Amino acid sequence: MKMSKTLLPLAMVSLLLSSYVKAADNEITIEQSGDNFDLNISQKGYSNVIKRWRSWDEGITGANNTFDIRQHKTHGSSSDQNVLELRQINGTGNTLKLAQGWQIGTNGNFGIDNSEYGDTFAHINITGDYNDVMMTQRTNSSSSGHQYWLHVEGDNNDIYTVQREGGSQYINLDIYNDGNDVDLRQTNAGDHYMSVILRGTQPTDISVIQNGWNNKSYSITNYCYTAGGCSISVTQGN
Repeated sequence: MKMSKTLLPLAMVSLLLSSYVKAADNEITIEQSGDNFDLNISQKGYSNVIKRWRSWDEGITGANNTFDIRQHKTHGSSSDQNVLELRQINGTGNTLKLAQGWQIGTNGNFGIDNSEYGDTFAHINITGDYNDVMMTQRTNSSSSGHQYWLHVEGDNNDIYTVQREGGSQYINLDIYNDGNDVDLRQTNAGDHYMSVILRGTQPTDISVIQNGWNNKSYSITNYCYTAGGCSISVTQGN
């Protein structure tokens, strides 16, 4: 089963995509241009995909938009991965609340999904200033992991990411430009891996927390060209 939606007027949004999708191999594609737009998607099943409409399009453009996107995996095989790929978001003042296996917290709400199988993949590219990007990936499985790739170009963005439970957890983050606040957390079982590159002429504050019983490793490359320096805090524990 495949679903393809092109989003244009705001009036069409709640009709077409404030929806609950359940099954295997669903695909939701998004193309949106404009401001003050609210999008709410809940996708349940396995081997499901949410992505931009076409790779050569501008993707999602506009200011002061809100995206609430949830994926819930109902199948236990690692080959049945749920994928969230928003490779190009352009604009300022946007809020993204993205949850694979749910649970945003503090307090963007959503909550716990108690029957989540994990094995999730997300890749987000965002260009612009004053954006809030919140991502949580979680599972109830002891062996299902997470991957999250995030590329940010712009100033004064807030990045909040949590990966918890299950198998191996991986975060790859590139940030270009200044004044960003970054909070990255990997918790509970599984190996934790993190690669972070920071570039800019003004400070970016980053906090890294890795808690669990298995291997933990991170790489942070910081190109900070200010006399005041940039703040980095790293915590590892059991």
